[in-house]
Amino acid sequence: DTVGFISKLPAYMIDAFKSTLEELTYSDIIILVIDISDSQLELKKKFASCMRTLDELGVKKEKIIFALNKLDLIKQDQINYKRELLNLVENEKVVLVSSKTGENIRELKELIQNTIINQNPYKYKKNEMKGVVDTFGN
Repeated sequence: DTVGFISKLPAYMIDAFKSTLEELTYSDIIILVIDISDSQLELKKKFASCMRTLDELGVKKEKIIFALNKLDLIKQDQINYKRELLNLVENEKVVLVSSKTGENIRELKELIQNTIINQNPYKYKKNEMKGVVDTFGN
């Protein structure tokens, strides 16, 4: 919930925090966790802020995985509407999850693994993702 945290900080601290965020440019992937149960206004505000920050940092969009969290708290039609609102309907790097129930966590782990492999297929041989499985579970 970095956006909620940042939005409550005084301006002078935001600049200091942004220097920490600059480390994201060195990441292989970025998992942007979005509280899909937020109101439409809050959801759009937080999403726009995150995407603007990542863009300002020069983070490539291909690195971003969107984890729409709190799947257990809202109905499917609301989820569909909010995905449209965020323009994430056609995006293949979106996973609906519930950290509370564990729903779709396996799918998120698979997407992480596949994204890492696809970014640099020559770096990983088949069945050489043991480190990812050990780190993220199976």
